[in-house]
Amino acid sequence: MFIHVSNLKPNQVQEFKGNLNQEWLNNAFSELGFEIKEYAFDLTVEKKGEFIELEGNFSGKAMPECVRCLEKFETPFKDHFRLFLYKDNGAYVGDGGENELKQDDMEFTLLQGDKIDLGEVLREQLILALPDYPLCNTSCPGINT
Repeated sequence: MFIHVSNLKPNQVQEFKGNLNQEWLNNAFSELGFEIKEYAFDLTVEKKGEFIELEGNFSGKAMPECVRCLEKFETPFKDHFRLFLYKDNGAYVGDGGENELKQDDMEFTLLQGDKIDLGEVLREQLILALPDYPLCNTSCPGINT
C-alpha cells in the first residue's frame, strides 16, 4: 500500500482505513516470532510545506510467546501515532554532531523517493507498541519441568 508524494496536494488530507490481510501480516511479522491475528487501522496523510504528516490509530490482536513459560497467548493491542516525514534533500538536518535523542525526535523519519509505504509504517508502529518482554500473566511461574 503506497502513497505517491507527488500526488499529494498541499494541505489536502487523505484518509485511509481498513484491515491488513492475514497473508500480508504473516509475511511481515514472520521473522519476529509472533503471529498477528487482527490489525485494523485508520490514518490520515497531509502534505504540509516541506514535510508530510501521518497520524493514525491501530488495534488488533497479537499472539506473542511468553518470556517465562514460552507458551503463545493472545493479547490485544491499541495505539496512536504521529509521524513527520521529511525529504532527504536537507529539509530536516541535524548539526552533524552527536546528540542525545529526545522524545520529540523519535517522531521524525526520512522520506525516501516519491513513495510512502503505509504497510511498513504500520508494521513499524506495531513493533514499537508491543511489549519487549511479553508475559501471559504477571504471576506466570515460568517453564514447568
